[in-house]
Amino acid sequence: MPSMTEGKERTVLQTAKDRLGAVAATLTGQAHFLFPDFDQLPKVEGQPQGCIWGLFDKDGRKDEVGTLNLLTPLVVQKASQEIQKGEHLQLDWCLENVEFPGFGRKKFEHKVLDLTPSGFTALDDEVYINTQSGSQWDSLKHCADQKTRMYYNGLSHEDATKSVTNGIHNWCERGGIVGRGVLVDWLSWYEKKHGDPPSAVSRHEIPASELEEVLRYQGTTTRPGDIMIVRSGYVRWHNYASPEERKRGTQESGTGIGVQANEATVRWLYDHHFAAVAGDTMAFEAWPPPMDSGWCLHEWLLVQWGTPIGEMWDLEALSKVCEGEKRYSFFLTSAPLHVKGGVGSPPGAIAIF
Repeated sequence: MPSMTEGKERTVLQTAKDRLGAVAATLTGQAHFLFPDFDQLPKVEGQPQGCIWGLFDKDGRKDEVGTLNLLTPLVVQKASQEIQKGEHLQLDWCLENVEFPGFGRKKFEHKVLDLTPSGFTALDDEVYINTQSGSQWDSLKHCADQKTRMYYNGLSHEDATKSVTNGIHNWCERGGIVGRGVLVDWLSWYEKKHGDPPSAVSRHEIPASELEEVLRYQGTTTRPGDIMIVRSGYVRWHNYASPEERKRGTQESGTGIGVQANEATVRWLYDHHFAAVAGDTMAFEAWPPPMDSGWCLHEWLLVQWGTPIGEMWDLEALSKVCEGEKRYSFFLTSAPLHVKGGVGSPPGAIAIF
């Protein structure tokens, strides 16, 4: 028979799942209070307080899409109301734009093939990409908790290397990523309030308090299930940098501007219940992260919550449209590459106003 402690833990987990299920069933942007509080989440052995493993499991099957579960039909239908003019723009940076990929990653290659010698005049092409070397989504098997070597929902590193579990194909098989995007245009806010911004290839940390201030400045209210996108200036820097500056900043440095990784940010992100997050910088969070602090955002987002991270998205045109429209929310669609067990993918992201 299970012990009283085991029975109590199961009851707490089921209560949390029931509350989370209520949100998934009725999410309208007003129901975030139905989530368990961060400190009331059931404890997951070996993981820090705040881990949500098991909350999205259903019918005895382990969940593999994390907070994308929040993109319910009702949430998508409500998000579609953002379409008012029909204007649309793609947020993928051109694949060859990172001139000098960092961290030893191979550069993008594109080859056009002439089929004329086969007797039929036509062209094919072949491409090579490292999915981490440009605009991308990180899937739930990209980054492990470094202490336990575990990925989202208890997937071990050993199992991740030999299975398709947590792969990006799961997102494709549920219809891609579709919902309400919200731009937090920190760069524009900073320039208007403070002048010249910090270098995009410095380890400047953007605190959650500033994200909140930018949202107020824009007049933007977030809703549970939103896809939050932060503009910090990395893509703009790369667009105007010389080849020498690009090489120093991307290939030889390994540092980049991003969201601050600390307890305050983790709790802020949890309380907002985003379905996914993205940004224009190389790692979303300021890089390198404080790995020994316990607050690395890659570990919290990808591992503890199953929240996709988008990186190096091109937000320059989006910023201009949002400023012109005087609104920073929009309908967002994303169709990642349908690769079984995929670790990352270009986002195929389109914002529609």
